[in-house]
Amino acid sequence: MTTSIVRRAGSVRLHRKWWGLIFVLPVVTFFAAFNLFPTLFGLWLSFTDYDLLSPPVWVGLDNFANLFADRLFLQAFRNTLVFVLGATVPVWVLSLLAALVFDQAFRGRDLLKAAFFLPVLPPVVVIAVVWRLLLHSNGVLTSLTGGWWGVTEIRWLADATLAPFSVIAVHDWAIIPFFMMIWLAGLAAIPPELREAAAIDGAGPVRTFWHIDLPQLRSTAVLVAALSSINAFQTFALQYVLPTDPGGPANSTLVLGLLVLKYGFQYFRMGDAAAVSVVMFALIMAVTLFQLWFNRHA
Repeated sequence: MTTSIVRRAGSVRLHRKWWGLIFVLPVVTFFAAFNLFPTLFGLWLSFTDYDLLSPPVWVGLDNFANLFADRLFLQAFRNTLVFVLGATVPVWVLSLLAALVFDQAFRGRDLLKAAFFLPVLPPVVVIAVVWRLLLHSNGVLTSLTGGWWGVTEIRWLADATLAPFSVIAVHDWAIIPFFMMIWLAGLAAIPPELREAAAIDGAGPVRTFWHIDLPQLRSTAVLVAALSSINAFQTFALQYVLPTDPGGPANSTLVLGLLVLKYGFQYFRMGDAAAVSVVMFALIMAVTLFQLWFNRHA
C-alpha cells in the first residue's frame, strides 16, 4: 500500500515536471532563435572574412589583430571610453543627489518628481531629434548661452571638440531621472530606526548620509553602476541621430556600436563588424565583473 502511494506521488511529480517543461518551451525556443543563435553566429563570424556576397572564409584571429591596427577602430574605441566615462560617473553623482532631494518631504514633491522623470519616457530617437533642433548653431541654446557674450553661432554638433560633450550632456539629461528612481528605491529600503538613532547621537545630515545611508546603498550602487556602464557601452542611437552626420563631425562621435554598422553595412566587412561586437561584449563583461568583485572586496 505504501509503495503504491509513493509510486503515484512520484508519477504526479514527473508529470508536473514535464508539463512545466512544455509550458516554458515556447519561451526557450524564442530565446534560442532570436538571442542565443545570433550571438553564437556573430561569434563565429568574428573569425571569418565575410562580405555578404561570397561564403565566409575562416581567418582565425586575423580580424582581431587587424582591428588594433585600424585607425578607425582605435578612434571609435577612444571615443567610446570617453563617452562611457561621461555617461557614468556624472550620472551616478547627479542621480544620487536628485534622489536625496526627492527623498525629503516638501510641498509639490510628487508633481516635481513626475516632471523630472519625463525625459525618460520618450524614445532615444525622439530625444535626439528634439535636442538636435535645440543645439542648432543658431538655435535656442546658442541664444541662451551665447547672448551674454554677443555670440550668435555656436557649433554644438558641428565642431569636433564640442560634439562629443554635447552628446554626453544629452544622454545624461535623459538618463539621470531613471537612475534617480533606483536610488530612491534604495533609500526607501533603509530602516528608519538607523537614521533616528543617528539623529539621537547628534549626527547631522552629512554624517548620517556618509555613515548610514551610503553603506546601506551598497547593493543599489552596484546595480546603478552596472546598468549605466552597460547602457553606455551599447550606445548607438544618439551618435547616429544627434550629430550633423552619423559619428561626425570628423568621426568625433563615432563609437563602437556605430562602427559595427559602418563595418557591416557600409564597408561590407561583416567579419570585422562581428569582431567589434565581440570586443564590446568583452569590455562590458570585464567592467561588470570588476564592479561585482569590487563590491565583494571593498
